[in-house]
Amino acid sequence: MKLTFLGTGTSHGIPVIACDCPVCTSSDPKDQRNRCSVFIEDESSDLHILIDAGPEFRIQAIKYKIKKLDSLLLTHSHADHIHGVDDIRIFSCTRPAISNKPSTQIPVHIYGNDNTLTDFRNRFDYMFVVHEGGGGVAHVDLNSMSPYSTSNPLVIKNCSIVPVDLEHGHGHCTGYIFNRRLAYLTDVSRIPEHSFKRLAHNNPPSNPLEHLVIDGLRPRPHSTHFSFDEALAAADRIGARHTWLTHICHDMSHKDIEKYIEERLPQYKNLQAIVKAGGSVLPAWDGMEIQF
Repeated sequence: MKLTFLGTGTSHGIPVIACDCPVCTSSDPKDQRNRCSVFIEDESSDLHILIDAGPEFRIQAIKYKIKKLDSLLLTHSHADHIHGVDDIRIFSCTRPAISNKPSTQIPVHIYGNDNTLTDFRNRFDYMFVVHEGGGGVAHVDLNSMSPYSTSNPLVIKNCSIVPVDLEHGHGHCTGYIFNRRLAYLTDVSRIPEHSFKRLAHNNPPSNPLEHLVIDGLRPRPHSTHFSFDEALAAADRIGARHTWLTHICHDMSHKDIEKYIEERLPQYKNLQAIVKAGGSVLPAWDGMEIQF
């Protein structure tokens, strides 16, 4: 399977509006970050999964040539993660009709925790009322992740998905583990102990995660996001072969973040050993692709 980073920036994106700092005016394309989102696909099974649909989703979908969408996984209901959702309507309006209801398209299936789905229904209530026809409303259905666990994963085609509870300040966010190979944990200020246990169950020493994508906002502490060092400490405990920081703000350039991680790495013995064995700990960037 392939994961493409559609966006690796924080809620402001980079460049930030009205900001002339060195990062926002940088010519390095890795310093230009749209709001956080990833796309997972596997052409052999016709699998196409989006995680979050932020304000730039239309631009991201065109740029990265997204032509199909089966399911949308939501981490939480903040604007930078769901306010591009109206643009998924093209995928439902062009999907085949349900066999016994020829005027109804197969919906795009949306998954999230119960609070996220409640917010989604309230914010996009027009998607759930009867309309006079036309293609102006996305056909979606909402599905709670509550029933799913390590022993009972959500299965979409050939992809097994396990939810991971995360704390995002006073709110909650959902991370996801895919095929016991990749974990996506954005917008997190604390990983509860039961979630570390769930990650460990899907990441035994004999078969560790290949990739960990984790929220790392900046060097300074923040009330609702991991700092770089908090992300590194969590990654050190989780022990994936490759760790990628995401949801990054404009405090430091991509190159400076690489240097920061290299300088701090000796404090994290497990990560240091993983890197010496051929692994990596790096900031992700928009357009980056990883296989898992």
